[in-house]
Amino acid sequence: MPADPEKQHLIVGAGLAGCLLAWRLHGVGARVRLIGSASRPSAFRVAAGVINPVTGRWMTKSWNFDSLLPVAETTYRETETALGIGVYHPIPGIRFCQNADDVKRLGRRLRNPRYANVLGNRLPPGEASPLFRDAHGAFEIESAAYVDLPELVDALRRFFKREGLYDDVTFRYDALGNRDGLWHYQGIDAATVIFCEGAAVVENPWFDWVGLHPAKGETLLCESSSLQLPHTLFHHKKWLLPYPDGRFRIGATYDEADLSWEPTEASRAALLGDAQAALVAPHRIDVIHHLAGIRPGTADSRPILGPHPHLAGLYLLNGLGSKGAMTAPAMVRELSEHLLAQKKIDAEVDLRRFV
Repeated sequence: MPADPEKQHLIVGAGLAGCLLAWRLHGVGARVRLIGSASRPSAFRVAAGVINPVTGRWMTKSWNFDSLLPVAETTYRETETALGIGVYHPIPGIRFCQNADDVKRLGRRLRNPRYANVLGNRLPPGEASPLFRDAHGAFEIESAAYVDLPELVDALRRFFKREGLYDDVTFRYDALGNRDGLWHYQGIDAATVIFCEGAAVVENPWFDWVGLHPAKGETLLCESSSLQLPHTLFHHKKWLLPYPDGRFRIGATYDEADLSWEPTEASRAALLGDAQAALVAPHRIDVIHHLAGIRPGTADSRPILGPHPHLAGLYLLNGLGSKGAMTAPAMVRELSEHLLAQKKIDAEVDLRRFV
């Protein structure tokens, strides 16, 4: 996929999607410039970066998991090697059934060959872990992982800063204009401008019509002197994600009404309450950080990428929702191949479905 060295790509938004897109384009020799303020709220700093193949109330296999995971793992491993970081962490998963309906649903999933590579053993009540209440049994989840998104994005930002290709500033829409077939922005002449702004796209005058369905999510980073979780992602209504240093995350809430970036006492209480209710014995859980962010979801729970329907050279990459750690690498690859080789974008994620 050769890149035209004369064409510059201006990427607006220096979160997970924007940084990975810049990294991929730069890696094949394309000229890139990355703009995004580190001081603005960002979903990647809040997200736990969990990659979970079986999610939701109905225990459904994540969309396109079998094709998305290999791209994600390859991308993160190659980036780790290139930048000397460690961000991709496979982890065993255990999910507890909450009622008899869950037990029946699990039985159907275990009989479905589509789930054979993501579901492990079925565990009778009381066998999964002595730490958790377990009246209905549990099951093993395979191919789960978590990605340290702040470490990844910060490392990519540092790389592009050293190369003189990253401007840590707030993008000004009124300073972008088109002349002679190029987009001009404060001394930058770009053939393409790709907006990777997450929930902030509502402020974008060219793409504010795109149908995002944002939802607020809150998580807690915690520690406990009495609760020592093994290296396993536990899902018991909410999930508990342990870290090697003994701390753990509890998450996550889902709120479509409150779209502020501020954490709330109600969500803190709910998360702690759900965690305590899941545990057999009471534990003192101390909250180190209470984090809140806005997931840039869509009505059909699919990402959005592609060119503006009327303005040549403007592109969008958005709508990664709560599964950005898993979907971003593949969406970045797809958009890169479209930009550099005019490869057709998959209709399921094509921006044109909103036109």
